[in-house]
Amino acid sequence: MPQVLPLSLQNRRPGRIRPELGPLRAALARLGDPQFACPSILVVGTNGKGSTAAMLEAILRAHGLRTGLTTSPHLVSVEERIRIDGRRIDRASLEDHLDRLAADVDLTFFETITAAAFLAFARSGVDVAILEAGMGGSWDATRVAESAIVGLTNVGSDHAEWLGADVMDRARDKGAPLRSARWSVVGPDVAAGLLPAVAAPEAVAAGDLVRVRGLDGGRVRVSRDTKEVELELPLAGAHQRGNLQLALALAICAEKAGLVRGLDPSAVIRGLENMSWPGRLTETRVGDRSVLLDGAHNLEGAEALAAELRRRPVTYNLLFSCLDDKPVEAMAEVLSPVVGDIAVCGLNDPRAMPVERLSAAFPAAEPASNPKAGIAHLGDPVVAAGSLRLVGRLLELAEEGVVS
Repeated sequence: MPQVLPLSLQNRRPGRIRPELGPLRAALARLGDPQFACPSILVVGTNGKGSTAAMLEAILRAHGLRTGLTTSPHLVSVEERIRIDGRRIDRASLEDHLDRLAADVDLTFFETITAAAFLAFARSGVDVAILEAGMGGSWDATRVAESAIVGLTNVGSDHAEWLGADVMDRARDKGAPLRSARWSVVGPDVAAGLLPAVAAPEAVAAGDLVRVRGLDGGRVRVSRDTKEVELELPLAGAHQRGNLQLALALAICAEKAGLVRGLDPSAVIRGLENMSWPGRLTETRVGDRSVLLDGAHNLEGAEALAAELRRRPVTYNLLFSCLDDKPVEAMAEVLSPVVGDIAVCGLNDPRAMPVERLSAAFPAAEPASNPKAGIAHLGDPVVAAGSLRLVGRLLELAEEGVVS
């Protein structure tokens, strides 16, 4: 069954956005400013933030640090958004922190979860908090932590209605936390032409701190100064090399900041080998079916998925759904040529795109009312993409042992 939100979150609409930080700062001040209880590292950008943050957390934890990690959105349960030492927060602890925010009735869903994460990290006494920004950078709720270390993954087309129709405007917004950070890093997937808009003169390129080169079979060679090591890329897809490079560069900044005494290559490898980040080109079983899950939820994500599918020796059939603010026609144009049969399905979400519009974008697709019915229309192998909500629902079905 779909997970039920804590009562204190049910009236805070997940889709509500407020482009200001004053109310959240006031709420946190009333609680003793828990966002400053430990140093923090912020990851901003369009795509790859969660993967980068998860890799960085795994690296730092493998070096003996107590870590806090907050990411969004969740796939199955809201507790996934707050992790301490790699373990998701339990429901009772989350509700305890949410109760302390009950008086702040005007906080948005994301503001409330972010504040709860700060309270959890402060109570647990973590050594460092890794924060994944939600939207943009200038007024994102994670910004109130005033992180000394900030990394930028890329600047894409998402959320243009809030961040600016022009890509330079979006780059300017996402660059705001870098401009106020002590150590700021620009990932390899940030186009050079956007750097003037990011306008962070002290920022360094991830490639200036560490180099990552792809090898055969999903392995990479990592080089820093005169040291070199080979390791398995912890997440599938060539696009994850850039995320790994940024995560390693941010770990180097953590070393410079005194959070880590010295990065140990064996600890880096151990941390990455033990990490798990579902829904990013990961396989799961839905009943007796194996399904490749990918959270490609915008045009750039669809392009990365299409590139990965072209490299694979088999042709996948596609199960697709997305939210109503996504460029479904452009995503369909990218994905349709690289897959076989297609099914589109509805999602139990108020922001879900209607099946009629999905069908118009994918004219040859079989329409289905839900993901379970969509899989039933397709032969093997199947890839499901277009929304992390779709990924989450399939993971729920997997946990329930549902046969498609």
